[in-house]
Amino acid sequence: MLSLAAVLIFLSASLAEQQPDVFTICGKLSSSQCRVLKRRFVSSTPVAVKYYLHTRQNKETPIVLEGKNPDLSGTPFRSNRPTKFIIHGFNSQGDVQWIVDIANELLIAEDLNVFGVDWQKGASPLGGINYFKAKKNCRKVGQTVGNFVRQLGQPGSMIHIIGHSLGAHAAGFAGKTTQSAGFTIARISGLDPAGPLFKISRPTKRLDKGDATFVDVIHTDAHWYGKRKPLGHVDFYPNEGWNQPGCGDQLTACSHGRAYEFYNESINSACQFLAYRCPDWYTFIVNREQCDYCDHSGLNGACSVMGYHSINYPDSQGSMYLVTKHLPPPHCVSETSRQQSTTQCLQSLGPDMRQQIWDHVDSIADMKEMGNLEDFCSLYSEMGTVVLNITAPMPNCGLEDIPVILEYIGDGKYDSVVAWAEDDCTGSSNGAFTLPSAMLLIALQLIVAVLGNA
Repeated sequence: MLSLAAVLIFLSASLAEQQPDVFTICGKLSSSQCRVLKRRFVSSTPVAVKYYLHTRQNKETPIVLEGKNPDLSGTPFRSNRPTKFIIHGFNSQGDVQWIVDIANELLIAEDLNVFGVDWQKGASPLGGINYFKAKKNCRKVGQTVGNFVRQLGQPGSMIHIIGHSLGAHAAGFAGKTTQSAGFTIARISGLDPAGPLFKISRPTKRLDKGDATFVDVIHTDAHWYGKRKPLGHVDFYPNEGWNQPGCGDQLTACSHGRAYEFYNESINSACQFLAYRCPDWYTFIVNREQCDYCDHSGLNGACSVMGYHSINYPDSQGSMYLVTKHLPPPHCVSETSRQQSTTQCLQSLGPDMRQQIWDHVDSIADMKEMGNLEDFCSLYSEMGTVVLNITAPMPNCGLEDIPVILEYIGDGKYDSVVAWAEDDCTGSSNGAFTLPSAMLLIALQLIVAVLGNA
């Protein structure tokens, strides 16, 4: 007979990527061991969910609705209006400011029913330190929301669910739940869907493009709290999809939260987050002419606009790349200044900035043979962001284009963010700033999960 301790260690070592087949394992354990196993990995306790209803009639004071089947009579909910749901992620709540901000922007744009979904207790188990439990709870939340959508009696074409982090996967589970009842919701917007414990999950275990008629995803923290893999019909990767400008320390989840900032800004701004379909970020930065041709209308499917209005470009599918401006908002880059060429691309940057750029490039290339940087670079400007393509000799590889991304910080000054190059000789990257995966976070959560379920 298997040792219960061995079973628990095995299940934990799997990093909870898949729901353990507890009932099969129980057949090899005693009844008492099976009860312990079920307590740790199977919970029949529902996750408490409440809803904050926002409409144009009560913008200042959302109505709080509780329970699985909240009574909408006497509320400003109207079944003839489209309905939006906004679901928060780990260690958050349904009245958090970003949800309120998006709800308000949506109501400016359209006459809607907007529900902020609150699953705070399930999202913050053990005081917000048990991510494992929250990850499991997001499935229950999605099922609860999906059942509520069914009870509204509206057609799927009127339903749009927006979710951040774990909330993005909860939105996917909501979509799966409505499909089990025979109808598909119109749209899901995934705002930096959570990555830890979802890295290799099957489509049935996470958000997937099959969960709604149209699924759009924004990736802003793919190397830490988010997920790099494309999940939707269209996936947007602003600033390569991680390490957002101005965020610095990734442990603060600044980049993770930038997804809902972009989405909020996109709803009513005259500036559109134009994104291009490219094979990868390096091609987008260095050889944009190799990307699919964009006629700036989106009708040819080669480009789209990130955020709320991406639904207007249903044929623009795949991975889309774009650059955004530095803090503070607005982040969007206006089309009139999206691309600008100059023969003296470093002239306005000053000697200190030129030296800093030289040092960056010299750290990954052999600069001894170079003269002035001006002889080797070209420029295009994305408002506050400037990309210099510096052609420099790479060791054992010959001349390579090295993008140096700068950000405008005011007073005529720029700050150098990153310089890196793709080494075509070895197939690897030289000098790239890469972050480790979230394995440290997962390791800590393994310990917390066992303690929290004990």
